[in-house]
This record gives sequence, structure tokens and C-alpha cells, in this order.
Amino acid sequence: MDSDKERRIRERAYDIWLREGRPHGRHAEHWETAKAEIAAEERGREKAAAEAKKPASPKLDDSATETAAAPVRSRRATPRAKAGAKRAPSANGDAARDDRRDR
Repeated sequence: MDSDKERRIRERAYDIWLREGRPHGRHAEHWETAKAEIAAEERGREKAAAEAKKPASPKLDDSATETAAAPVRSRRATPRAKAGAKRAPSANGDAARDDRRDR
């Protein structure tokens, strides 16, 4: 076992021993737990390094990006007229009916 790894396991086993209240006679259990935790951390780092080496996903062209990022428009294209404001007559010329809509 290389000295750096052994040192890390020793320190981790000591931390486990302290965390558990310094129990007597459980040094082998603490050592194995620490050894397993350090091995899991190393596997995680190796996996992360392998993921970093994978080629990046292809980028979308600019037109696809703009389309995908377009804001969602509301149902109403223009703001509603304030109460009491006169509206222009409708196409059929019925201004009275248009005024009733505002109420």
C-alpha cells in the first residue's frame, strides 16, 4: 500500500474512532471502514476524470438555439384598455356593443 493512501486511511480510521466515542478494541473495524471509504472516494474521482475526458455533446446551430430560447408569449397580445376608455367602433360599426365589453 502506498504511504499516502495508508496515511489517509489511518487519519480516517482515527476520525471514525473519535466520532464513535473512542471505543476500545474496534481498531480493525475502523481501519476497514476507513479503507472502504477511501477506496470509494478514489473510484468516484476516477469516474469523474473519465467523464471529463468524454467528448462534449454537439452544439446546436445558432438558429436552433434562438428558436428554443424564444420567450413564451401571453395569450393577450396587447394590454387591456382601461375602464371608461373609448374604443374604436368594430368592423360592423356597432360602437354600443363594444362599449359594453369594457364594463
